Amino acid sequence: MVFGMVIVGGITRLTHSGLSIVEWKPLMGAIPPMGEAGWNEVFEKYKQFPEYQKVNNQMTLDEFKYIFYWEYFHRLLGRLIGVVFFFPFLYFAIRKEIGAALMKRLSLAFILGGLQGLMGWYMVKSGLVDMPSVSHYRLAAHLMLAFTIFAYILWIILDLISDKKAKPESGTKNSMFSFSVFVTGLIVLQIIFGAFTAGKKAGLNYNTFPKMNDSWIAPEVFEMTPLIINFFENNAGIQFAHRMIAWIVVLALAYFGHRAARSARSKKLKMAVYLLSGTLVLQFTLGVITLLLQAPVYMAAIHQAGAFIFFGSAIFVNHSMLHDVD
Repeated sequence: MVFGMVIVGGITRLTHSGLSIVEWKPLMGAIPPMGEAGWNEVFEKYKQFPEYQKVNNQMTLDEFKYIFYWEYFHRLLGRLIGVVFFFPFLYFAIRKEIGAALMKRLSLAFILGGLQGLMGWYMVKSGLVDMPSVSHYRLAAHLMLAFTIFAYILWIILDLISDKKAKPESGTKNSMFSFSVFVTGLIVLQIIFGAFTAGKKAGLNYNTFPKMNDSWIAPEVFEMTPLIINFFENNAGIQFAHRMIAWIVVLALAYFGHRAARSARSKKLKMAVYLLSGTLVLQFTLGVITLLLQAPVYMAAIHQAGAFIFFGSAIFVNHSMLHDVD
């Protein structure tokens, strides 16, 4: 469900639907507008904000309903995840089938889910002020919190189904685990710059590969001062960083995959490493195709789904590394 939430969130952003609901009502917001009067009311509220005034001032009510329902469904799915989590959690807690340690971990997962709702509204608010677009920094934070929740829940699941205790024994194993964490960090960095690329619409420029139009490094990459700001505010610089980090991930994972597969003692770890390598190839290919096609909605959504699977594979490798015993 968290995976589905991220995909729907991506489509909501790509269809420019995220600013269609200009209020945050955690409880009453679960009920959509009823009747013509209800729809006219929410449409009039939308008209008071920059996206309608500067971009969609010719929009009809039927067109508004389309973007409204994407954002509505995104928020509804978030509420549904909370319900699906909370009531079984409460049931097992009352029956005392959850140990104290697991109780703390699951409670934290629930809290993180609530914080994600707040983060989503904090992101939306950035697009309701002057410019009809959300802050790409807040977009990245919202996305990374979703990935964090997914990784945390996945780690709990892997712990529950594992019958081996985590204990990296040798110095070599410890160093490989550290490098595994480093590779995961690179993947996280790449996902963050992917969010920057999406938030700034930087993927709509330089739609060639491997060069950026006719240059390996587009002249516009370094046009801002100071230099570092180009990789956070300049579309050309953001896309360049996203490309370069992708190559760094490829090189780092090629080295790690070779070493880890050779030193692995369990079939589970070998399978995890091969899965990570395979998802790297898939995600890199999806990224190139998305770029060449100028990021159509369906392709961008698939690319985001690929990032989720790739990241999940990295978490699986880290966990398997800790449990690599004969």
